[in-house]
Amino acid sequence: MEPTAVLYEGTPGDRLLTDGLTVVGAEAADVVPEALRLVGEGWARLELCGGLPVDVAAEVRAALAGDDRPDPVRLGLNRYGFESLELIADFKAAFGRGEVRPQVFLVPARDGVERVEHPDATIIPVGSLWETEGLAVDLAGAGVGMIELYGGLGTDHAAAVWRGSGGRIPVGFVGYDD
Repeated sequence: MEPTAVLYEGTPGDRLLTDGLTVVGAEAADVVPEALRLVGEGWARLELCGGLPVDVAAEVRAALAGDDRPDPVRLGLNRYGFESLELIADFKAAFGRGEVRPQVFLVPARDGVERVEHPDATIIPVGSLWETEGLAVDLAGAGVGMIELYGGLGTDHAAAVWRGSGGRIPVGFVGYDD
């Protein structure tokens, strides 16, 4: 797996830092500089949170265009499948009204990755699809407002979340433009 940095808009700072995965919060105005810092530190893959607008992703892409590394950084943006659109629109509307609903980021379970509780989001490592689906059952029961997948967790894990939550939690996963 490529060393992956996850960047989301939220309280600035590292939420998780291992040799192969980091999760970092940044204020909106600092997303591009923070992305450039992460790339400068050698992170080969940069995944942007679903809460970041597509124009911000385009700004990050433009800022990376001058990167002269032999292997360009892969840039991904977290987005939601058709089945999740109404639920994530409701989540966004509630957020706009000041209602804070719990957010969860799922990442691959590997050495050094532990559960992180933070006011912005809870980060939970998962291994198998079975584990992901079972966790989604529990998270749906706990009233989690949305789940985003990072670090290479893709459509199979998104489907496991959707099944496990009984379609009650919107699930986003990263797509790349390369």
